[in-house]
Amino acid sequence: MLAYMPKATVQAAIGGIPLAMGLECGNIVLTTAVTAILITAPLGAFLIETTHKKLLEKNLKN
Repeated sequence: MLAYMPKATVQAAIGGIPLAMGLECGNIVLTTAVTAILITAPLGAFLIETTHKKLLEKNLKN
């Protein structure tokens, strides 16, 4: 779950569609998508960095 948190592809792809379609809510949707990206990307990177040693293990079998 933590690895998927900083992914911004869905927000970036969907965020501009209402604005491009000329909907009134386009600016709000785009602003919300950008805000979500700005919050989740650093937070996800921080959580991955702090938990990777505990949650991942090496498989050294040949």
